[in-house]
Amino acid sequence: MALDVEQRYEAVMALVRREEPAVAIARRHGICEATLYRLRDEFLAAGKEALSQGRGNGRQREDCLVRMEKALAERDRVIGELTIANRILKKVQEGQL
Repeated sequence: MALDVEQRYEAVMALVRREEPAVAIARRHGICEATLYRLRDEFLAAGKEALSQGRGNGRQREDCLVRMEKALAERDRVIGELTIANRILKKVQEGQL
């Protein structure tokens, strides 16, 4: 029997809270004990990942975004200058200046 997300969550939370022995939780949800522990490990890994992307990293991302926007603006400026220089050189070559 495949458990839906809510059932898996309930099983894992019961295990984490130590509401009853793992074997009893697994039996109640119709899964083997190894599956219950695997679900717990996946749940904890996802939680750890979510915490690593929390508020602290938000500021770092913001700073990175600001730096990237400044670098992009600088590149746009340089491209603009080169475009103007290129147009002037073409006109000089064609004898229009």
